[in-house]
Amino acid sequence: MVVDHLVAQAGRPRPVCVVARDDDASLTGVVQELHALSAPVFRFDLGSFPGRVSLAAQLAGGRIVGTLEADGRRVHLEDIGAILWWYPSRPRISPEGLDAGHAEWLSREAAAGLAGTLAALDCLHVNHPVHTDAAQNKPHALAQAAAVGLRVPATWIGNDAADARRAVDDFGQAVCKSLVLPWVETADGPLAFFTSPVSPGDLDESVAAAAHQFQQRIHAMYEVRLIVVNGMFFAARLTAPAHSTDVRAHCDELVYDYIDVPDEVRFGVVRLMHRLHLEYAALDLLVDHQARWWLVDVNPAGQWGFVEGNLPDLTISARLAAVLADTRLRRRRIPASHALPLTLERRR
Repeated sequence: MVVDHLVAQAGRPRPVCVVARDDDASLTGVVQELHALSAPVFRFDLGSFPGRVSLAAQLAGGRIVGTLEADGRRVHLEDIGAILWWYPSRPRISPEGLDAGHAEWLSREAAAGLAGTLAALDCLHVNHPVHTDAAQNKPHALAQAAAVGLRVPATWIGNDAADARRAVDDFGQAVCKSLVLPWVETADGPLAFFTSPVSPGDLDESVAAAAHQFQQRIHAMYEVRLIVVNGMFFAARLTAPAHSTDVRAHCDELVYDYIDVPDEVRFGVVRLMHRLHLEYAALDLLVDHQARWWLVDVNPAGQWGFVEGNLPDLTISARLAAVLADTRLRRRRIPASHALPLTLERRR
């Protein structure tokens, strides 16, 4: 019975589900820390459903109960204490005997069934897919950041070439930034689209072909990668070559150092995390020559390993594991009007 399972879990760590690709090694430190805390770890990928994953769930007494099995391991859904969502792939449906349209429909059905059931569990979600999807919407995230008092560069988004030239001219100096993951798979291999300087003369009618994002250029002394885990801050100062407009283009040249976050920025970030309903986020901030901090990106599923690897005193993996294993934490409530996304975008 449900009550029996809950009583059995009282006073000891509840299972932590790690929903991630099988070959993703970025979670090794967190899983090790969870084991050290004696928290049971149940890891699987949405892409393994239905081949290697089996779900049996029902709504009983206003809550989801049932079982989840993966590779011979089994967990009661009502026992799960936390779920870490980390770039899971889409369910894979064998096309044998099916045309492409039916296979795609079945894949969406599988994702809605498994991911939807997990998302409905009354446990801690880091982060809930609905909240991740909303925070990855750059216009939304930047607007929320400005609303809580954080300094955000002037931003223009659209495909009107004439208005784009006007906005870029008004900015004085500007950069062009992607609105989604800045990696493109081509026949010749992956192509990276890094933040790049742009001037009005660079903008022709090709702007009309798609949405573009242009932003006031901030001449930064350095960038700060700020990892926030359940209210705890881990800040890394990243110093790139003077000509850089995107630290990702100079990974091998970066200088890492520890840095304190000013109180006004800290308070703003706390409010932003609350507005976006995030337990975890990686935020990118630029610090200009007047020591002003500018928020330029919010990554609800941003990588932290490269920060922890260069600055080991930032014990991010340990903190994340401690949060996931804490049975006192529950999920943030999901607005009823939000729909469940089927994928989480990979970002650094």
